[in-house]
Amino acid sequence: MIPTWLALAGCAVASYGDVRSRRIPNWLTGSLALAALAIHSFYGLRAAIISLLVMIVLTGAGTLVYSWGGIGGGDIKLAVAASGMVSYPLCVPFLLYSAIGGGLLAIGFILLRRAARGDNIPKSKTLPYAVAFLFGAVVLVLSQSVAPFLRISV
Repeated sequence: MIPTWLALAGCAVASYGDVRSRRIPNWLTGSLALAALAIHSFYGLRAAIISLLVMIVLTGAGTLVYSWGGIGGGDIKLAVAASGMVSYPLCVPFLLYSAIGGGLLAIGFILLRRAARGDNIPKSKTLPYAVAFLFGAVVLVLSQSVAPFLRISV
């Protein structure tokens, strides 16, 4: 459960920076990824290797999504680090919850722009997608603790 809470904390810090400046610092994602490997190594070599494999696979998939212009590089690094922290199999529901959060975020931005008629909303073409990862981490923590009905079986 500790890795899940650390992923939540990392996503919270990243969300704050992403909302303010549309940037996620490399020191944060790098530290989270290294901490993931360190923590999982205490659970044994197999756990550390699985965490590393999760990060490798997501780096490859994320690079493709980034090259298509679908998501920013900092967002990819956050997804990789947070998924490595929760590791397999929890990374699957984390990413699914994050995708739902991204959809809700996009709908929220569309409604906000329409309500304000675009006057007070920055003309940025990007969403602070770290907020979607924060949503995913929050729902993951809830599903593993007080709201088990939210669990997605893998």
